[in-house]
Amino acid sequence: MRKLFLIILVALIACGESNEIQQPATVVELDNTIRIDSGAIAGNQGDDGLLEFLGIPYAAPPIGGRRWQPPMAVAHWDAVLDATQRGLPCMQPKSASGFYGGSYPQTSEDCLTLNVWTRAKTASDGLPVMVWIHGGALLRGSAADYDGAGLTQKGVVLVTMNYRLGPFGFFAHPELSLEAPSGSSGNQGFLDQIAALKWVKENISAFGGDPNNVTVFGESAGSWSLSVIQASPMARGLFHKVIGQSGARFMPLPDLKQARWGLQSAEARGESVAQKITGQTATNLAAMRALDAQTIMQGYSSDPAMRDNFDYLTIQDGAVLPKEVNAIFAAAQQADVPVLIGSNANEATTFDPALSNPSLQDMDYGPLLTRQVEALLPAVGAQLLDFYPPAAADSRRSWTEFNTDVMFTQQMRLWADYMEAVSSPAYLYWWNWRPVINGSDRLGAFHAAEIPYVFGRLDAFGIEPSAEDYAFADLMMTIWTNFAKTGNPSVAEVIDWPAYRSSAPATAVLGPQLSIRQGIRSEQVALISAGFAARRTP
Repeated sequence: MRKLFLIILVALIACGESNEIQQPATVVELDNTIRIDSGAIAGNQGDDGLLEFLGIPYAAPPIGGRRWQPPMAVAHWDAVLDATQRGLPCMQPKSASGFYGGSYPQTSEDCLTLNVWTRAKTASDGLPVMVWIHGGALLRGSAADYDGAGLTQKGVVLVTMNYRLGPFGFFAHPELSLEAPSGSSGNQGFLDQIAALKWVKENISAFGGDPNNVTVFGESAGSWSLSVIQASPMARGLFHKVIGQSGARFMPLPDLKQARWGLQSAEARGESVAQKITGQTATNLAAMRALDAQTIMQGYSSDPAMRDNFDYLTIQDGAVLPKEVNAIFAAAQQADVPVLIGSNANEATTFDPALSNPSLQDMDYGPLLTRQVEALLPAVGAQLLDFYPPAAADSRRSWTEFNTDVMFTQQMRLWADYMEAVSSPAYLYWWNWRPVINGSDRLGAFHAAEIPYVFGRLDAFGIEPSAEDYAFADLMMTIWTNFAKTGNPSVAEVIDWPAYRSSAPATAVLGPQLSIRQGIRSEQVALISAGFAARRTP
């Protein structure tokens, strides 16, 4: 009997925990106080189950000696952090656009914060996560402009982020490159975005989100950023799907060290920017760091040629981008994840000079269009003008269509083409819903027209929404969140959306009648692509 007892005892010990009484896992119900890696935060709690946590620091303030440095870890806090107010927008020039709104009453260099909206009931809900990167030409904009109340009703967690802009976020300088372990500088804003994605990976489960199902999405410069993030080896594993809305950085980019393609090196350009801002012929980095942020921004903004030169707001720096975005995608070295990408039918109507200056209403756009085509794509200029005739009677429409295609249509088509070399699918769209503003839809499907519908907030741009607008917004939110959940934007019994193939370039037309079309503006896109390729030819 004693021997039998010992045998049973040994067997029980060998089985270990399998013979213990299993305790149910602890369910952490969410409320407006959450603990993340850096400390506890307290946000807002709505009656409808929405929790919002605003102004959460994801990196140390990039001020003083940290100005222009890569983002550094945020310090831990002991008291509960107030997360009920959005963080201040990053430093930026005042807006010159009458259509896209005015400037922010207050901006700050201490701006590396993000916002989280969730309707998860418990920390273990594991909802898909959508991370929004705002637009604004990498020069303007704020996470504060967006709200998660609508999208979160579709069963996702939403994150929006600030990142450094303009001369604070995209400034290369030889001394900065020497400081950095990577030997590079100039893409600080993209490093901020990557740091925010790392924060999401490490903390989003506390908000009921799934760190293994993260979709990054953005519009305009936010979509530029996504093409960079998908290309960058530094962002691998931080996201699982991409939604790019009207923008990519496949055009020729400056190099950190070398002049090429008619573009001076980013470091040389940085030295000239520093000289203009300080008024000194030889400006070192210490002198630039000694200036207050407003002085830098005022000096940068006072020179339109410097302020409006977007070429140097994305560079091949050797770290974030070891090669051009275009070259990384062409070699099939981008992150192999599903993408939902597209552009709008009438992007450039809101860039029309006459929109902000009525005295130009009767201007002949032909000379402006011809100069632009010849400067940007000289190798194919003559052929392009056949598609965009500069004759006075057609010049305004031609200018609008050329700028729509060269900045958006071609870039998004090329993105879809590049995805054929990897295993993940691409879904291409053409947005053609025309909002009514001031009693008219004359602006058509303008640049950023889709954003109010994607977020379910039809109070933007002075839109006069109808019942059809609200229904369309609900459908668009379903499409966007379906993609975030499954990697496929199709909606049962509404749209069966095929993956893109260059041999059969299926494009979903998102407008009053949903449809699948083949090859929208294919001839124009092919010519523009040839023109950009010619610019890279020695």
